Amino acid sequence: LTIAVLLVGILSGCGNNSGKDTSQDTSLADIKEKGEIVLGTSADYPPFEWHIIDGSSDEIVGVDIEIAKKLADDLGVKLTIKDMSFDSLFPALNSNDIDMIIAGMVVDEDRLKAADFSDPYIEQGQTILVRKEDANKYKSVEDLRDKKIGSQLGSTQQKYAEENFGAEIVGIPNNNNLIMDLKNGTLDAVFMTLLPAQQFENLNENLQIIDLGIPNENGSCVAIRKGSTSLLDEINKSIKNLNSTDQVDNWFLEYQELSEKS
Repeated sequence: LTIAVLLVGILSGCGNNSGKDTSQDTSLADIKEKGEIVLGTSADYPPFEWHIIDGSSDEIVGVDIEIAKKLADDLGVKLTIKDMSFDSLFPALNSNDIDMIIAGMVVDEDRLKAADFSDPYIEQGQTILVRKEDANKYKSVEDLRDKKIGSQLGSTQQKYAEENFGAEIVGIPNNNNLIMDLKNGTLDAVFMTLLPAQQFENLNENLQIIDLGIPNENGSCVAIRKGSTSLLDEINKSIKNLNSTDQVDNWFLEYQELSEKS
C-alpha cells in the first residue's frame, strides 16, 4: 500500500510538471505579447484590397486593410500585411505564418473545418461579368452551359459555379488575370462578388455585368485559427462597433472612388 501511494504521488508530480496546458486558449494573450498581428490577404480585389504603385512606392489599400488596421489598433498591436494568392491563405494561417485572413472571404462548410470566423462585416451579391458585345447572349443561368467561366481559385464562387452552371469552370488565383483572360476572349465570362465586379466594369468600358438572378453569398468575415476564442471575441467587438457606425459602408464608398482613379 505504501509503495502504491508513493507511485501515485510520483505520477501526479510528473503530470503537474508536463508543461503548458494545451487546452487553454491563449490566442489573445499571444498576440498582445508578440505586439503584432499578421494579416494574410490577396491584394487583387478592389475595393477590398489592391496595390497602388507610384514610382518606387507600392502600397496595399482597401476596405479590408482599413478593417485590419482597426482590429490592430483596438488590440493595441502593430499590423503586418502579407500578400499572397487566395488559395494559399488557409495553409499560411494553419502553419502560423499569418494570424488572420481578411480577403473578402465568406463562410462555407468546408472553410469552417479549417478556421473560425468572425461575424460578417459586409454582405453582398455575386454576379457574372462578360464582354459588352456578348451581354445579350445570356438571359439565364442555362445560357452559361458549355461556356468557359472563370472564377478566383479557391473562392466560394468557384465552388458555386462548379455545382450550378454546367459549364467549364477555370480557377485562376489572381482576379486581374481573370479580367485579362475575359477581355482577350480566353474566357466567356467571369463569376465574382458584386462590388469587385462593379469596379472592374467601371475600369473597363468593354465589360458589362449581367443579372442572372444568382443568390447573394454569405457575408465577408475575418478568419482565424480554430479554437482562438479569446481573439475572436475581441475581433467581433471591433466589427460590431464598425457596423454600428456604418464605417465599413463609408470605406466602401471611399475605396470604390479611389480604385476608379488608380
